[in-house]
Amino acid sequence: MSSFVTGMGLKENLILLRKKHGYTQADVADYLGIDTTSYGRIERGERKLNSERLQLISKLYEVNLNKLFDAEDKLADKSDLDLLNYLKQDNDFLRNCLISKEKQIESLIKILEDKSLK
Repeated sequence: MSSFVTGMGLKENLILLRKKHGYTQADVADYLGIDTTSYGRIERGERKLNSERLQLISKLYEVNLNKLFDAEDKLADKSDLDLLNYLKQDNDFLRNCLISKEKQIESLIKILEDKSLK
């Protein structure tokens, strides 16, 4: 079963990124393998976006998944909550990425702590 994501920042970002890159709704719909009407409904927040298509959009616009949730192009509290809610919907790919990133941060903190003790 596919996971789905919705978020206040997501639909706005889909429109902003599409226009920034000069794509039409039909262009993005073709890329995603759906019809233009369905993609328009995604941009309006009337249809949910599955995780596979979210990853395709991330690749199309060359942005990480976090940025798709954040209209200001920075990781904000609201987008963090949206991303965490998405991860709770059993998306193993994103959950593994998040766990990996947390482990990297923990390792860096340990290295910095060890250096500060010397």
